[in-house]
Amino acid sequence: RNGIDNEGCAVFRVMRKEHYSPKGKAIILNNDFYEKIIYKCNLCRACGDGLCASFQKARRVLVLKDKEMNANKEMIDNLKRTGNIYGIQE
Repeated sequence: RNGIDNEGCAVFRVMRKEHYSPKGKAIILNNDFYEKIIYKCNLCRACGDGLCASFQKARRVLVLKDKEMNANKEMIDNLKRTGNIYGIQE
């Protein structure tokens, strides 16, 4: 590939906004704004492995800073409490 493929990104194809595109996300990764958009990526690798790896690393950093998504926190709490991600007692 030559450059970053925006049209290969499912999130960009639905949202049609540059900051949701792989290219836009790459720019955001170089700024401090990425916390607000880093979870808008499916990690599908349609844009290339290098960018996907960067997003995975960025997510790890956010989790270490206790800035992961509330839904993820809830799933982890449910898993610890009930043994499943839905929080349903068996």
